[in-house]
Amino acid sequence: MEVGSLPVELWRLILAYLPLADLGRCCLVCRAWRELVLSLDSTRWRQLCLRCPECRHPNWPRRPQLAPPSWREVLRQHALASRTWTLNGSELHSSACLHLFRRRKDRRVWRVETEAGCGAVTLRGALAAAGPYDRIHLYPGVYEEQAEVTLKVPVEIVGKGKLGEVVLMISFDQQCPTARLCNVVFMPAWFSPVAYKTSSGHVQLDNCNFEGCQLHIRGPGTCQTRFCSFSQGSSAHFLGVAISLVDSCEFSGGDSASITVEGPPVSERNWACKHLAALAKSLTTPTSNGSTADAANQDSRDTVGGVSPGDTPIGGALTVEDLTKQDVDLESGWTKQKAVNGALLPGELDLGCSSDGDEEQRGDNVKDVDYALPYDQHGLAHLSEPRPPDWASVPALLGLSAELQRDAEARELAGSVQGCLLHRCLLRDGKGGVHLYNHAQARLEANMFRGLNYAVRCIQNAKLVMLRNEVSGCRASGVFLRLSAQGLIAQNNIHSNGEAGLDIRKGANPIILCNRIHSGLRSGIVVLGNGKGSIRSNQIYSNREAGVYILFNGNPVTIKCH
Repeated sequence: MEVGSLPVELWRLILAYLPLADLGRCCLVCRAWRELVLSLDSTRWRQLCLRCPECRHPNWPRRPQLAPPSWREVLRQHALASRTWTLNGSELHSSACLHLFRRRKDRRVWRVETEAGCGAVTLRGALAAAGPYDRIHLYPGVYEEQAEVTLKVPVEIVGKGKLGEVVLMISFDQQCPTARLCNVVFMPAWFSPVAYKTSSGHVQLDNCNFEGCQLHIRGPGTCQTRFCSFSQGSSAHFLGVAISLVDSCEFSGGDSASITVEGPPVSERNWACKHLAALAKSLTTPTSNGSTADAANQDSRDTVGGVSPGDTPIGGALTVEDLTKQDVDLESGWTKQKAVNGALLPGELDLGCSSDGDEEQRGDNVKDVDYALPYDQHGLAHLSEPRPPDWASVPALLGLSAELQRDAEARELAGSVQGCLLHRCLLRDGKGGVHLYNHAQARLEANMFRGLNYAVRCIQNAKLVMLRNEVSGCRASGVFLRLSAQGLIAQNNIHSNGEAGLDIRKGANPIILCNRIHSGLRSGIVVLGNGKGSIRSNQIYSNREAGVYILFNGNPVTIKCH
């Protein structure tokens, strides 16, 4: 049947009833049908994506109110990422082609329920009977084991129903090459706070909740955690990992660091490292449609001369520090009035900056008056209000792309993906965010840190790459660097912290490029105690104390900052 025989609206209504597989087949019929199917992005493709129990909203947890550029592309990327755990090349290529297809066709599904008489009664019994790459469906209920459960064959454990209906009070020890768990809630067993651990294989966790328990990954083991929630003191520990990916996860309510990375990446690699490295590159490399933006290639937005910082949000984030509009007091919640276009606020001093026309109107003796006090306010509280910078008079700063071209070390750091990669996560309302020590390596990109004691702590020769993050509302300093820590901190939005935005001490030597460090209750950057660093092309403004505070043998290099 030709497409022109019916109105386009009717075709879209008919196609909206098709499942995912049939929509894919319709795309292969002809170009007209393909265009019709692609036009269902905001309707049918959105429904299919949101109804998938294995994936939450693509912009969760940072901005779930914002729709992605393409729901169909989100669903495709999710389908590709959910198969990473099966890409075990050594096993797949060791068999003949016919045997490979037969194994996939004979992949068994095991049904586990808490009620007796319905399939395998216990999860342990299902794991003992399951073969390689089998799937175990857990139906709603609480599953508890009195001893540690060991995974010896590759297996997939999927909770059926809504998230929260399948609870595992089990401690897993993975000893197989790969495994996947999806749509389940982890709670600590009575004998151990560690809900899942592995020291050799690869585990993929999709849409899981950790409540009061821990995730332990030891190299050469690897982990891919997507759309998971860590609450009530839950945390993730990575020891000597070569590469692990934590994408679109939420960490809240921790009484210690939410993510701890310890030890240098081990030289030994497991089979999943190359696949995780390729996936990490796809997340950090810009695409043609601009769905993922690398700050190093945004030449048009790198320069800030004559532009207010509120006009160029970092990473597309909506910030609350637009100095030309309004500001919010974090303690009281009241909105502070801000000046617009250089106008004075009620009760603000006029420091002799009036124009010639104003002088003529005031009279001949106006030159003898340095300032004029208003009649309606005689206090000095207005002096503590930060004034908007005059961005028209600010010389243009170098952008990140230009800085990376000039600095080979920073360029190499910007492209590194070793260690733990934290991407598009939200860390809030706890003691600490990310803690790196003892030669550990981590890459933090496009994350939000809010309401913590500290956002990032990097010590003991650890190496940090921190790009396009937002750090705000920390009770202490936002980012700590100690004991010869190194790394690249670029294009971050660090604001409204209780102490310094960046605290560099004891031989730490980071590269700090193109950040916005502002609205802090104390200094912007503090360097002391033999701390070093290269501070270039940053905007540091509206902090209550010094923009860059150097004391006690601090020795940074500060070039072309505003």
